Amino acid sequence: MANLTHPELAEIRNETLPSASLDALKELRTRLCDASSSDYQLQSHQKFLRRVMSPDNPTRSLLMVHGTGTGKSCSAIQIAEEYILRPEFQEKKVLVVAGPAVQSNFKTEIFDINRVSLDKTETLLSSKQCTGRRYLDMLMRIEAEPKQWKVPDTRIRLGTLADRIINEFYEFAGYSSFGAMINKKFLDLKPADAEKWVHDTFDNRLLIVDEAHNLREGSSEMKTVSTALETLVKTADGLVLVLLTATPMYDTHEEIVFYMNLFLWNDRRQPPTKKILPSEFLLPDGSVKASKEQEFRDWAQMYVSYVKGENPFTFPFRLPAPELEGLPEPLTGFTGLEIGAASRTKYLTLTASTVTGGQQKLIDTASGKDDEDARMALMIPTISVLPGNKEFGDVFRAAGTQWQYTTEPFLTPEKLPGISAKFVTVIKQIEASKGVVMVYSNYVERGSRLFAMALEEHGYTPASGPPLLENPAYKGKSKGEYMLLSSEVSTPQTNALLQLARSERNVNGEKVRVIVTTPRISEGVNFRYVRQVHLLDPWWNMSRIEQVIGRALRTCSHQALPFEEQNCSVYLHVLRSDKEHECFDEYTYRTKVEEKGVKIAKVRRILEESAMDCPIQTSLNTLPTDWKELEVPQRRSEGVAEVHLKLKDMVGPVFSNGEAGQCRVKPSEPEEGYVRPLSTYFDVRDEVFIKLGKMFIDKPIWDREELFSALKAYQRDVVVFLLQNAIRTGFKFKDSFGRPSFLQSRGDLYTLGPENGTIVERTTRPSAHGDAPIEAVAVEERKEAAEVVDLAKKVQELDLKEASLKEAPIAEALEGKERIKARTLQQKVREQIQAVDQFAERLKVDFAAVLPGYVFDRLTREEKISYLRSPVSKDLPFGDRLRVPGTEILVMGKGDYDPPDPVGDDRTAVQEWEKALNDRYAADNDKMIGTLKDGKFSIGKFEEKDGVFKRIHGVKRDVPIVCGTGSNGTKEVAKLAAYVDIRKRGIPEIPKKCAWTQCDIMELLAREQNSIVWYTPEEMDVLTKLKTKTKGKNNE
Repeated sequence: MANLTHPELAEIRNETLPSASLDALKELRTRLCDASSSDYQLQSHQKFLRRVMSPDNPTRSLLMVHGTGTGKSCSAIQIAEEYILRPEFQEKKVLVVAGPAVQSNFKTEIFDINRVSLDKTETLLSSKQCTGRRYLDMLMRIEAEPKQWKVPDTRIRLGTLADRIINEFYEFAGYSSFGAMINKKFLDLKPADAEKWVHDTFDNRLLIVDEAHNLREGSSEMKTVSTALETLVKTADGLVLVLLTATPMYDTHEEIVFYMNLFLWNDRRQPPTKKILPSEFLLPDGSVKASKEQEFRDWAQMYVSYVKGENPFTFPFRLPAPELEGLPEPLTGFTGLEIGAASRTKYLTLTASTVTGGQQKLIDTASGKDDEDARMALMIPTISVLPGNKEFGDVFRAAGTQWQYTTEPFLTPEKLPGISAKFVTVIKQIEASKGVVMVYSNYVERGSRLFAMALEEHGYTPASGPPLLENPAYKGKSKGEYMLLSSEVSTPQTNALLQLARSERNVNGEKVRVIVTTPRISEGVNFRYVRQVHLLDPWWNMSRIEQVIGRALRTCSHQALPFEEQNCSVYLHVLRSDKEHECFDEYTYRTKVEEKGVKIAKVRRILEESAMDCPIQTSLNTLPTDWKELEVPQRRSEGVAEVHLKLKDMVGPVFSNGEAGQCRVKPSEPEEGYVRPLSTYFDVRDEVFIKLGKMFIDKPIWDREELFSALKAYQRDVVVFLLQNAIRTGFKFKDSFGRPSFLQSRGDLYTLGPENGTIVERTTRPSAHGDAPIEAVAVEERKEAAEVVDLAKKVQELDLKEASLKEAPIAEALEGKERIKARTLQQKVREQIQAVDQFAERLKVDFAAVLPGYVFDRLTREEKISYLRSPVSKDLPFGDRLRVPGTEILVMGKGDYDPPDPVGDDRTAVQEWEKALNDRYAADNDKMIGTLKDGKFSIGKFEEKDGVFKRIHGVKRDVPIVCGTGSNGTKEVAKLAAYVDIRKRGIPEIPKKCAWTQCDIMELLAREQNSIVWYTPEEMDVLTKLKTKTKGKNNE
């Protein structure tokens, strides 16, 4: 059990909040979300867990219940780094079990070379990382010269080396692979051999499991993983187990018992044959049995760290949905029983829509039985019904990527109320609001996709690609753009859409007004600026619902909006019938979501009150009364009127009356003879050195006692140790003049200055005058590699709209028919401009997969080489074609290689590469060829026969010619573009004087390789010169 009297724990405190006021709130939100804020500093709970879980302490199991935005990954890394530093634990890597996205984020949190920066003097490096300077210092042993960190090749090499260092200390595995690894050993080996393997592999090893609620026993998919973990903790000796989750009880309150058993087995406090059952500790209503409450609290104090998420100083304000006119709560439940006062919904704000027409007929005839196997069949009609109660495939016919009605249009404003009352309500709220709106359904066909179709019938158009409806009834002007994220959308297009939705150009929904989502993005995708969240249907627990809402409410996600608009209204939609009978969706919220939430909240409250760090985190977990009661004026997206809610009322439902009470932990007793571990001096080293650096910039010379007073947050012996460490190791600071300097002491005085510098040098700005000039000597400078180009940024910077394309003014002298003719021409140009601009808006999304290649082929030779040598080039279309297999050689054209002049085996490999290229070109003899020549799109001669385009053969015609010239005129190219545009994006007629020509569009289509084969300019240069060489030989 953590002993809070130990000096390294007793000194940990949270920052004291100022008195509550609107000005203080605005200042805190601005400061905490300022992207340019200063160096990385560990939070109090991160320091606490590093120290309490260090090998110097007896705690070997931890349930980290930390909410969204608290830095869970960094907290786990702090624990891991403490073990990595100890030689006795370096034999086995830290094992991190997590999903792919979390693994990637975890590695970035350990060390990200993009967070290493060089100061203006180019003499000092800083590293704003969770791990401080640790990995930077290791890399500086390899490259000590700070200026070299600016060289792209050096950064790439060091970044690769950093990955190798991380992999020396850490091992990563997915949930399934982790479970399969352990279970397979116990299936394949004899019991004694399997146990020996566990001891050899896991004894005295640190195991970190992120999103640990995925291990819950009740999930059939994860059953094998939880079983494997149980086997592991019962067998391994000295295993250090750290579980991370914001929702330890994901579905039911009984899930907490799973963690109890794991930790008690791991610490050998419970024999492997014994297993606690939920009924031993918990009552059916979620309460802990009175006879077991203290034992449960002791377990929490032993193993649980609790930190609330959704910091009100960084998160958007969460507003309940506004009250809408509609029917009152039903009196009779879905199963036919009366809904008593005690059973009514208390904590959830539901938005009710009155059901009518065909949907009402189906709803009113629902069975009234809560059949678990029939839940989907019961839930879907609460979202939508189709004419005649038919299936989706009966009322729509697929037409490529689009859909055709097989009946009269029924998603129009006139007919939609009988199809989906919820759709009507949501669209009404969208049209009465401004800003970005997110709409979610657990079901695609009758939920998200059908809603997107309804949007089209109400005037909304897709941000990418053709509309879902091939021929919608709506013919008016677009009211805004929407995007549908489902499994039917490709990954590159999804990424491009997400980038568009999150961009600074979409703060008020200018680019994407409505985001329609599916379970595909319930985890791992974050949005910004979302002002409304609409859930069309509930899940069976609040954890899943909060995951969805959490995509829209993130740390600092609304900071670009004015303070009064940094909010989001959350709608939980249900149906109500005039029969006063409860519909299945409201029944689910009442009896599944809320009842489960109330039970989980009772257990969660005990965890908060009895967690090991409760006395330290009280100020973080519980806002002072003046802050809770602070009224904050906000403007909803749905109207201009202000709402005034207290800070405590703008959070998610907690399913309990009031917050947790006072901490209920057993007091720690001082330990006689206890010596503070040396590691707890070092873990604040970077933090103290950053503060020292700032102090010496403000004042060049400090008295010893002044230093102690300024650093009073740290114990005196820690400050003394770190001052000595800075002097002994020669740590480089930066003085007030920006010079690299060392800490020096003279008696009781401390100062910064160059080695052996005088007092004048320490307190005087260096002279701006240089030495006397000497005759210049010509020296050939080493040509540095070009910086690695950020292709994604360059794609976003493409200006696809043509501002110079304007309507021609009508001459005043024109009259009669001539003036009418001029007006007609002017209108045509206006329509062309509008069509081109609308197409340009969609271009970056529609061609997201090929635009990086478009930009790459227009880089300089040096920029291309640097990019191809970088790790980011792995996703570049056609990039691998320029690499000679089995070598480091890049082909930049015929006879142009990097590195140059290949010899021996490398030369043979190049020749084999050329032969393979020539063979591939010969195999493509019947296909149209596209490439780039001198920066211009070129294509082989082609012809159209019976609506089909084919390549024209012939020796002189084998080499592609520039688009728009000769027989490849713009009219022919426009026809070809329409032919190869299989996604039917509707390529507009491109007027003259437009920066983007028909040939530019044709190039993007050619790169998609539909009926056209693309060859890079480098490949075509090699092929052209190979053919020339062959001709020369034949003519000899």
